[in-house]
Amino acid sequence: MRGSRALAVTLGVTLLFALLVVALPSWAAKPKRGNVPQLLVVSRPWPKLVSVRLLIGGGALADPPGQEGLTALGWSVALRGAGSRDRQALSQAFDALGVQPGLGVDKLGTTLYADVASENLEKCLELLADVVLHPRFESAQVDNVREEMIADIEHLHDDDAGLAVDAIGRYLYRGTLLGRPTGGTKASLQTLTTASLSAWHSKQIGASNVHIGLSGAIDRPAAEALVHKLLGDFPTGPALKPPPSKADDSGRRLLLIDKPRRAQAQVVLALSTVPANHRDALPLLLVNAVLGGPFTSRLNREIRELRGWSYGAWSSLSGAPNLSTWAMGFAPNARDASAAIDLAVQILEELRKDGISTAELRFAKDYLIGAHRLGLETADRELAERMRATELGLDDDEVDTFEKRIEAIDHKTVQRVLRERLRHDNLVATVVGSAKTLRDKLTASAAAFAVEVLERNGLPEQTAQKGLTPAQRPATAVDAPAAATEDDDGAKGVEEEPDEP
Repeated sequence: MRGSRALAVTLGVTLLFALLVVALPSWAAKPKRGNVPQLLVVSRPWPKLVSVRLLIGGGALADPPGQEGLTALGWSVALRGAGSRDRQALSQAFDALGVQPGLGVDKLGTTLYADVASENLEKCLELLADVVLHPRFESAQVDNVREEMIADIEHLHDDDAGLAVDAIGRYLYRGTLLGRPTGGTKASLQTLTTASLSAWHSKQIGASNVHIGLSGAIDRPAAEALVHKLLGDFPTGPALKPPPSKADDSGRRLLLIDKPRRAQAQVVLALSTVPANHRDALPLLLVNAVLGGPFTSRLNREIRELRGWSYGAWSSLSGAPNLSTWAMGFAPNARDASAAIDLAVQILEELRKDGISTAELRFAKDYLIGAHRLGLETADRELAERMRATELGLDDDEVDTFEKRIEAIDHKTVQRVLRERLRHDNLVATVVGSAKTLRDKLTASAAAFAVEVLERNGLPEQTAQKGLTPAQRPATAVDAPAAATEDDDGAKGVEEEPDEP
């Protein structure tokens, strides 16, 4: 986001693809003491730095209909004046500590973060407490941030890769809260006022909706004392729970976002699958590692190395409490786009039909275990992962048992999960490129998508094209539903899977 401070604001759909390998109590848990938010401490005595993270639940999913972008706007404005300090005074106070605060907003929550020398931690927390509890919401700053967010929306139309990723979530989950843009639209942002922000803020700062994390050169007793002193006066209030959502299941469909005279196409395909806390989430991570996670994956080998259609090809699994999103993408020359999409869908279908080899399973396990260890290498990275797990509602001990649980997944389980959890009948795609060049080829694609063209400034979430169902597509061996080999309730021990949306 533009402005005098470099605030890192995340305004994308939650397709930014983190491992589901971390854990903390559910984000809906209530604080243990009065109105003090829950606290996580990761102590490392050296270097003499402390990373601070404040996680506020709700995120863009809590924005009222018609007010999309409210959460992103609200917390951005909060960092431009709080308590007795206007924007300039607040900036100067952070600068005096050598601190540059950051802000991340996604579908599930908001994170305020800062790194500070340990001797300046108390002063930094005082400033952040003002930002969270006492934002000024001055009209001039509301107007300024709104203009910057609208400019970011305009800029996104010139970023083909970013546009494809942003559009896929809005298109996959159209008609639901998940299908709305985190940063809002030009129309929705224009409706937001200082009064809107004041009413919104009162719902954000209930003690049960805020989690505080400190990592680095601080121990738990000192952390508790500081938090009680500076952040101990939160009002009582419930956690903002993510509402149930599900993808549009109208069939296989493709949104072609028209960018005339483009020689290259940006392609993303996605489908919805099990929640982050489901027993099949870890096996799906292994599947993803084989399909498109590391550089040696099947997608990279077939699309990049053997055919040279794209510099890279990727796949990812991003989790959420009610469902997860699996996606894959690449950027071929426009003349190769249809063939590359056909091949990617074929790779997915063949993987579901034939499964993965034992060698691929071993590689995937080593890859995930290595990535997990790297994610815990520093205190601030470990804190970030554990705070992320707060949003996902994972079990307390999952970070400590991750390697053991990965190693325990057998080949039979992975094959079952492949068939049951990567159901491709409702696969959707977004393609950014020239409609004149691509439309006819994509319509005739062997992957059989119903194609709809989105003109400039169109909203992916407001499209209406129905997809092609299996009965409307050429029959293949993999189109037949696989017989379930185990019960499909997703239970882990005596726990129950969250209700289906």
